[in-house]
Amino acid sequence: MVFVIITFVFLIIAGVLIAASEINHKPNQEHVSDGLPANNPMKQPWIWPLPQTWHRGNKTIQISENVRFDFKSQSSILTKGTERYLKLMFLKDVYPMIPYNWSTTASSITSVVNMINIQVDDTSEELSIETDESYELIIPAVPDEKMIIKVKTVYGALYAIETLSQLIQWSPNHRAFVIPNAPWNIIDYPKYKHRGLLLDTSRHYYDTKDIYKVIDTMSWNKMNVFHWHFIDATSFPYVSKAYPQLAAKGAYSSRHQYKAEDIRDLIQYAKERGIRVIPEVEAPGHSTSWAYGIPEIGSCINKVPYAGYTIQPPSGQLNIANKKTKEVVNTIIDELVELFTDSWFHASGDEVIMDCWTNDTEIALYLTKNNMTIMQLFQEFAFDMQNHIRSHKKTVIVWQEMLLKYNFLLPIDTIIQIWIGSSGIKAATKKGYKIVVSTSDYWYLDIGYGKPRSNPYPDVPGTGYNHWNRMYSYDIRTNLTQIESALIQGGEVCMWSELADKTNFEGKIWPRASAAAERLWSGYETPTGENLTSDDAILRLLPWRELMVLRGTMASPLNQGFCTRNPLDCFQMPSYDSVKYLLYNSK
Repeated sequence: MVFVIITFVFLIIAGVLIAASEINHKPNQEHVSDGLPANNPMKQPWIWPLPQTWHRGNKTIQISENVRFDFKSQSSILTKGTERYLKLMFLKDVYPMIPYNWSTTASSITSVVNMINIQVDDTSEELSIETDESYELIIPAVPDEKMIIKVKTVYGALYAIETLSQLIQWSPNHRAFVIPNAPWNIIDYPKYKHRGLLLDTSRHYYDTKDIYKVIDTMSWNKMNVFHWHFIDATSFPYVSKAYPQLAAKGAYSSRHQYKAEDIRDLIQYAKERGIRVIPEVEAPGHSTSWAYGIPEIGSCINKVPYAGYTIQPPSGQLNIANKKTKEVVNTIIDELVELFTDSWFHASGDEVIMDCWTNDTEIALYLTKNNMTIMQLFQEFAFDMQNHIRSHKKTVIVWQEMLLKYNFLLPIDTIIQIWIGSSGIKAATKKGYKIVVSTSDYWYLDIGYGKPRSNPYPDVPGTGYNHWNRMYSYDIRTNLTQIESALIQGGEVCMWSELADKTNFEGKIWPRASAAAERLWSGYETPTGENLTSDDAILRLLPWRELMVLRGTMASPLNQGFCTRNPLDCFQMPSYDSVKYLLYNSK
């Protein structure tokens, strides 16, 4: 009798285990038809930015939540990266706004992935503009075949794992994480070496934890340069070792400062995500905040009204005739090159107002005594500053005015950052200079909200808003020869912070910055010459925005929820009759 009871219990347990096993391999209809209809065609895979070449199948494989990465490299960057992605890969969205189109892949699971093999040629952790970021990702659909990542560097491995993480979907049918449309073979590499984001943390202060969030999301978008604009007219938050009074008097408060250890930690955090950090020393324009701590190095400080002395308040520039100014600037550069390890260093040089200097008595006397023009003095100061940066074996970047407005004869190894109109791209490359593109009427993230200094005056218009499609449709190569196009190092989107701070910066940056990120990684055509178009891109950008939100980034919506689920119902061209109807009913 006891034997019979034991046998009966054993059969029940066995049945439960078999049923549980089948849950992971046979469809379960829970949540599948939940909510409004959703129709999401999948011409291209849900990967952002789109890989250069990809091949997919129609099988479905499961990826174990206990999957392990296998690699021989002793790299701490790769070790930390795999640990980080083991969390990101398995974020469950049980009720996704955009359900995966499961009709494109098999309903049954053919194999389970328990191991991912990473093969790294060079285990060096050196990160520069020349770092090889390419990768090959091989995902088989046959049992017992390994998933393999082949890379030249650990940074290529991070990008490969990011791509893999975007392929993984939670399957409500199988109650498991799966990779649909296997097998996959992806060969990928960036079109441009420099894929950046500028963040202004002077006009509004950002805690380093907020900057970390920006860096995290940049890495998911395969962006690799964080351009840190942290000193401007409005505040001087850097705590200098030699001149602590600059931050003591020039920061908004002791709470709104960046100490050396903050900077070192942030640079390391970025490096572990494949991102270079480039500092910008804003000088000699936009420099009011320097003079709060050291008054003698400032000119036209806090003139009211500011018009005629500065582009935007508060007025003030560095006194380029004072020897103390050069001493302070060079010392700040010396300190920053010790902190910022990247080989590029931004020397600024934009938006100076000559009347600020010519109305300064000290500068006027200096010009008379030395028989100089203000432009000659400005050039002397700018070249001294840039040469001091070069003495530290750094590559100098400047804003385009240095070359195209002031017509300074800059060394040919100077990088020119273009921001005023697309014509500057042609003008700088025609002269033979390498450039970084940040054209304001396409890739600035702050515009379209009105001019902040003129908010009380409604008759002062703001610049137009750069929506995602305008940013995506911008071809930075337009009207260039092949030689000129080859001088484009890449580009940056710019988040100036007059109207942005910790409360809203993420929604202003993302997902619009993603649009530029794809152009800088994927380019404008596939390797076979097929154009990458916005009507295909939106079908991937919609789910990519949802995934960024799932990961904790407060990216703004691209459309109403119904259109997110059913993009083709919303993005079709309106008929003539519907246009007439809208025009008539808007009167």
